[in-house]
This record gives sequence, C-alpha cells and structure tokens, in this order.
Amino acid sequence: MVSDLRHFDFAPRITGYAASAILASLIYVVWIAVSAAFSRVGAARPGLLFGFGFALVFLFVGGFALALLLMIVPWAIAVWVRLKTRWDGRLYFPGVGALLVFTLGCTIASIMPKPFWIDDQTFLEGAVIAAQREGICLLLSGIAFGACYRWLERREPSE
Repeated sequence: MVSDLRHFDFAPRITGYAASAILASLIYVVWIAVSAAFSRVGAARPGLLFGFGFALVFLFVGGFALALLLMIVPWAIAVWVRLKTRWDGRLYFPGVGALLVFTLGCTIASIMPKPFWIDDQTFLEGAVIAAQREGICLLLSGIAFGACYRWLERREPSE
C-alpha cells in the first residue's frame, strides 16, 4: 500500500495541471486574438492589440477559464484511471485533454450570460454555436493541455 502512495503525490500533479492550464489558456488567447483581429473583411479591421484585449476578456467572459477550473475533478479522475490501467500517456493525456476541454468549453460557453443584443437560445443551440465558433481552438487547447501535462509527468523522478 505504501508503494501506491507515491503515485498520489499532489504537488507535482498540481504544478503540472497549472502549467498545462496556462499553456492551454495562452493558445486560446492567441487563437481568439488572431481570429478577432483578422476575421473582418474590408478596411475596418480592429488590429492585433484590440484582438489580444478582446481575447483576454473573452477568456473569462466566454467561459474558458471556468471550464479549466471545473475540469480539475474530471482530470484527477482521468489521471487516476491512467495510473490504474497503465495506458500509454502519449495518446491518453492529449486525447482526454481534448475531450474534456472541448466538452466543458462548449457546455460552459452555452450557459455563460449573453449580452442583451444576442437572441435567446436553448442550451443545445448555445453548445452547437460554441462548437462551431471555437471547436478547433478548444480541441487544440485540450491537446496542448494533455501533452504538456504528460511531458511534465514524465519529467518527474520515479522511485
């Protein structure tokens, strides 16, 4: 039983989760900033600086930061499953990260408060709109999250 306790050392796991969340947030912010700055057709482009400001606000208002916060428990369960099953972490962590970030990101974006000029929508309509607008970004952020976590986990000294 004592040998199993070394797998549950929380400090490196919390550090790995935090670093992975920062990397995923950085990818999300850059994606949103670039798409906001260059998505307009014509001469009325807002610029890259405005895009980064918009992306930083949207990180919290759009629900991505909340999705990463709510992902702590499912991620802990995923890490526990990985420890019990001994599946290959090279595919497991990026796959689970992409699945969790995409699912929670679309769910949270659907239930976040909307400005008054946006039409009312059902939960499912909001989730579909979030998947259409941010799906690739959420998947890439989730893959980066899982890959970063796996890379940091592999760097831990094993006993």
